[in-house]
Amino acid sequence: MKKVLLIAVILGMLLSVFPIQQSKAQGFRPFATFVIKTGSQNYTVDNLTKVFSPKGVSPTIINGNILVPLREIIEEAGGSISWNGKEKRVIFSINDVKIDFIIKAEIYSVNGQNVNFIDNRLAKPIIVNGRTLVQLEFLTNNLGETPKSASTGQISFNIYKQLVQTADTTGRKISVPKKINKIVSLYPMATQLLFPLNAQNALIASPKGRVINFDNFAKVFTKASTLPDASSFKNPNVETILSLNPDLVITTSGTPIKKLEEAGIPVALLNQESPQGMLKSIQFLGNILGKTEEARQSLIYFNEELSFIENNTSGIKNKVTVYFAGGNILETFGKDFFQTSLVNLAGAVSVSKDVVGGKVPVSPEQILAWQPDFIVLAPYCRDSVQDVFNNTNFKDLKAIKNKNVIMMPSFILSYDLPTPESILGIMWFSNKLYPQFVNFNISEEARVFYQKIYNYKLTDSDLKSILGK
Repeated sequence: MKKVLLIAVILGMLLSVFPIQQSKAQGFRPFATFVIKTGSQNYTVDNLTKVFSPKGVSPTIINGNILVPLREIIEEAGGSISWNGKEKRVIFSINDVKIDFIIKAEIYSVNGQNVNFIDNRLAKPIIVNGRTLVQLEFLTNNLGETPKSASTGQISFNIYKQLVQTADTTGRKISVPKKINKIVSLYPMATQLLFPLNAQNALIASPKGRVINFDNFAKVFTKASTLPDASSFKNPNVETILSLNPDLVITTSGTPIKKLEEAGIPVALLNQESPQGMLKSIQFLGNILGKTEEARQSLIYFNEELSFIENNTSGIKNKVTVYFAGGNILETFGKDFFQTSLVNLAGAVSVSKDVVGGKVPVSPEQILAWQPDFIVLAPYCRDSVQDVFNNTNFKDLKAIKNKNVIMMPSFILSYDLPTPESILGIMWFSNKLYPQFVNFNISEEARVFYQKIYNYKLTDSDLKSILGK
C-alpha cells in the first residue's frame, strides 16, 4: 500500500507547484553582484556571464557619468520593469522600492515622492538602440550599494534582489530571492538534490562530511574540490555563512536555524527522511530555482522505475523479509527511517517495520526471533558480510544458511541514504531479492542513471567499485 501511495504522490507532484508570492526584505538582504566594463556588452552577474542586448548597447561614459542598460540589471535582480512607448515612461521596482520616470524629464519618483535628477547630481536617462540607459549611481543609491572600480577598468556593484514568499517542505513560510544563483548547502544529502535539476553550479559552499566519497563526488562534479565548507548542519556558523552572501541556504529539517533566521538569511528546510519527502524536496527546489521542467522529468524517471518494481512484485504472496543493519550488525532502522521505506519500495518487508524510532539497537536474540530471509548491510556498517557469516550467534538464521547476506552499494554516498542514488539502490535491491520477477540489467541501469541525473558517464572501473564485478 505504501508503494502505491508513493507512486500516486509522485504523479500528484507532477501536477502541482509550490505557491510563490512577492515578499518584502528584512535583515540580511541577498544581492546580485554585477561586474561591467564600459564599452563592453559582456558582463557578469553572480559570476555568470551575460550579454547586454541588442547589439551596440553597453555601459558608456557621458560627461564623466557611467550610464548602464537598465532592463537587464533589473531583471537579473528579479525585479519588474515596464515601458510605455507613447509616454516614453519607464516604471521598475524591486521589493518595496518603485521608481517611475519619463525620458528627458527633470523629475523622477521613488515610491510616489518626486525627486529632481539635477538636484541629486544625476544624469537624465537616455535611449540607445531602443534601450534605456541610466546613471549607475541612480540605481545603486536606490537599490543597492556603492560601485567599486578596479584597475582593469571593470566596475562592480551590488543590487538587492527581489524576494518572493513561499513555504519549504516543512511548511515554514520563507522569503527567498526570485533569482537564486548562490546556494550554500549545510547537509550532504541536500547537496545531491540539486543534480536532478542541473542546478549544482549554483553551489558556493557544500559540506565535506565523512558520509561522502569525495573522490567520486569530485569526478562527477569537478567544482566540488574548490567549494568551501560553510559549517555543519548540526551547528551552523552564522558569520561564515554571511561572509558568503548566499541567496539561499539548504539543509535538513533537523537543523537548528534560529540564529540564521534572526540574521535574516533565507533558509529552506528539506524533509528528506522518506522517499516521498526526498522527491517532494526535489520538486520544491525545482520550483524556487526555476527548474520546474527538470524536476518534472526527474520525477517521471523515478516514477517509471518504482512503478516497474511495483508492477512486477505486487502479486508475490510470500514477500521476502529483510533485516537492514546500520552502523553495526546489532543496529537496525525503525519505521520512521528512510531504510525501512527503501525495503518496502523494493518489494520486501522489513522485519523492524513496527519498531518505533530511527536507529535502533537490537540483540542477537531479536534477530534470531525475526528470522529474516535476507540481511543487508549498509556500506558504513562496521561488520562485513564475512563477519556476519562468521558470527556464531547467527548460524541458525535462514539468511546465513542460504547465504543471503549482502551489502548495499555506494558511489557518491551510500545507496540507502535519502539522495537520488537511493532510487538506484532500490532498483539494485529489488533485483537481488526478486531476480526472476524484476530482472534489471543493473549495470546498464546504473549507466543510464548517472548520465541522466548527474550528467556523468560511468567508467568500467566505477561500475566495478559499485557492483563489485
